[in-house]
Amino acid sequence: MEFNLFIVPVTMILTELLKQYIPSKFIPLLAVTLGLVMGIFYGVYYGQDLFVHGFQGIVYGASATGLYHTGQRINKGVNNNE
Repeated sequence: MEFNLFIVPVTMILTELLKQYIPSKFIPLLAVTLGLVMGIFYGVYYGQDLFVHGFQGIVYGASATGLYHTGQRINKGVNNNE
């Protein structure tokens, strides 16, 4: 089991906080970059493969962005049907 899955919620929280200061078109890039940095940090801290955890961080950052935007679209659809 991978314990670096914390990257997804942390990335979502940080991108939400930084959304006030960064244009929305750069949010996905920010999320992927944060995921990469946290994945590499995880690999360094636990002395594991940096490439593997860096790549996983990229995937988790992209997932965090996708989860947020999917939730936003579902919420719009629910609100439009009311």
